[in-house]
Amino acid sequence: MHQQPQLPLDIPEDGRGLLRERPSLDERFEAFHSSHPWIFEALEELTAEWVAAGGGQIGIKALFEQLRWSTPRIAGGEPFRLNNNYTSRYARLLCARHPEWAGVFQLRNLRTSSTD
Repeated sequence: MHQQPQLPLDIPEDGRGLLRERPSLDERFEAFHSSHPWIFEALEELTAEWVAAGGGQIGIKALFEQLRWSTPRIAGGEPFRLNNNYTSRYARLLCARHPEWAGVFQLRNLRTSSTD
């Protein structure tokens, strides 16, 4: 009979052998945002250019793709990856800092927040 191989489960534990909770999506976003403030600044600049050119609504993911394409020129060799899970947080942060951009991004209700 075929035996199923055992897969190692890398479940993080604290120093006392207790399981640690994974940080929430909001916590992971805040850590990423704090470590890579230039990403927000670049998204802010792309949005400002879009609005100044008379653009209407745009998806934050389109701006993420533009940023990915142009990153070798702006990251200065800093290794990073843009996580699509953060797009909604960036859109909300852009709108919070620039209320005049409220209609630029279509914001939906968050499925997750602090408890993800």
